[in-house]
Amino acid sequence: MINTQNHPRRHEEKIPAGKRVAFCRCWQSAAFPHCDGTHRKLSDQTGDALGPVVVTAVPAAEEEKPGE
Repeated sequence: MINTQNHPRRHEEKIPAGKRVAFCRCWQSAAFPHCDGTHRKLSDQTGDALGPVVVTAVPAAEEEKPGE
């Protein structure tokens, strides 16, 4: 999909530990940068199977160290 809504190309957000957030990758969400499910309709129209990226924040103590 193309960014036809002129959404910002970069987004930063602090997510509290334990919270799960779905971020839009189709660039068409009315709730951008968060996913609102618009990709489902677009996938039916275009055949692109592009869904959101889902991030779950974990407490710092649970983060994996590089190499583990």
